[in-house]
Amino acid sequence: MSSNLRKRIKKTVRRFGETFLVRMLIFLAVTLPRRTGLSLFTLLGMFSYRCYRKDRVRAHENIALAFPGTPPVVAEAIARGMFKSMGKNALDTLRLTRRTKQQVLESCLVSGEENLLRPLARGKGVLAIGGHIGCWELLGACLSAKGYKVSVIARKLSNKMLNRMLIELRRRHGVESLHRGNTAVSGYRVLKRGEVLGMLVDQNINIDGIMVPFFGRPAWTPIGPAVFALRSGAAVVPMAIHMQPGGIHHIKILPEIEHPPEDLPEEERRAVLTENITAAIEKFVRLYPQQWVWFHDRWRVRKEHLEKVEKPGYHEMDGTA
Repeated sequence: MSSNLRKRIKKTVRRFGETFLVRMLIFLAVTLPRRTGLSLFTLLGMFSYRCYRKDRVRAHENIALAFPGTPPVVAEAIARGMFKSMGKNALDTLRLTRRTKQQVLESCLVSGEENLLRPLARGKGVLAIGGHIGCWELLGACLSAKGYKVSVIARKLSNKMLNRMLIELRRRHGVESLHRGNTAVSGYRVLKRGEVLGMLVDQNINIDGIMVPFFGRPAWTPIGPAVFALRSGAAVVPMAIHMQPGGIHHIKILPEIEHPPEDLPEEERRAVLTENITAAIEKFVRLYPQQWVWFHDRWRVRKEHLEKVEKPGYHEMDGTA
């Protein structure tokens, strides 16, 4: 048996195993009473904290970077809380496979909705900007349940079976998926129809971007959202979701971020808007630091970032010229 064949078999087995595990977790999530499920998935989160040493160490390092001078015991409490929160939010994400529109609405409290309604009334669409905070899949489902037309730009999962399951989960709740890499035309159409286009822009990924401050430290940040907004005229509205101590999810919608003055050079407008978007996401993380994914390598500077030069009229984020 060739080494390539062995690798393909190993990959296939691993992906079937991943899919089987997710299906088992879905079964538990929708079968158990929510209170019991929250307890179980909190334990699973703590199990992950113990088992995934690399993620645990990186979370501690990133918390120390973001909050200089934080006592180690506090940093550990934030990291532990993050893993627990991930478990609880994973439960409510999996429960979306069986939740009705009414159940979704009952699980969420929305504040600042007027900050979404006002720009939508102008008819140019809204770019809903957020991060990997709380139960972010529930955020889109809740907006859709309230009657908004919602599409999201998201990374395509390497496991095709899980990717199909995630797309169907979103579609079940009226949220359309646009996979990153070939989304420009579809994304602009969403905005042209005056709808909501969601993007999570808090991670360090190898696409066109710039370095902007995040918790006072330079972080590579995609310029795609700024490009979408400035080209389409769509409003940029930051929003995030956090699970409250009582178990209900609070969606907080901030006022729209104003577009930079048109007399500035285009490159400067993109930079200013990207910096303001990142500052808004930082506010959300500071609000409930235990519900952001601290183990992501947010402040890493890659060689590709240093070498990347933006080509006029081209953006790798949407793959179009």
